[in-house]
Amino acid sequence: MIHKYEEQWGRVKRWYKRFQDINEGKPHTQDTDYYVDDVYSFFINCYHLKDWIIHDDTLKINDRENLVYDFINSIDCLLYCADICNSIKHLKLTHPPKTGTQPEFKGKDFDLKIAETIGKIEQKTPIISIKFHIETSIGNQDAFIIATECMKSWERFINDKLL
Repeated sequence: MIHKYEEQWGRVKRWYKRFQDINEGKPHTQDTDYYVDDVYSFFINCYHLKDWIIHDDTLKINDRENLVYDFINSIDCLLYCADICNSIKHLKLTHPPKTGTQPEFKGKDFDLKIAETIGKIEQKTPIISIKFHIETSIGNQDAFIIATECMKSWERFINDKLL
């Protein structure tokens, strides 16, 4: 049986792949604001996977809401994801941060390769990679590392609790 949450889980995976491409390097074919949008969209969609699981009536699991929130509240990366998501959606956190660290995007490191020869083919489209930093009261975090940890955590939850 296909569950409804799987639609959102697939979407989260696609946003993660976009973030991964931005982090590792991709052809620079659009304004950099689009890359920022992709990264923000990852965190929003990743955190809101919880709602799809909670409201998926095809899952025959009792008390899904407590199960999901207990899980999120036990995983640091998902607490960061929640704070990042809510600060993006509302411009700033309007409630005390779940992490207690006031995470927010602060700074990006850009790397741009103008031309490169790969084998016998010259790459003419510039390749851009962007590293996003999240500043917290306990130090800076790499946004892609948090995203990767979120993906691993959700994968583990889905395999252990939903399948």
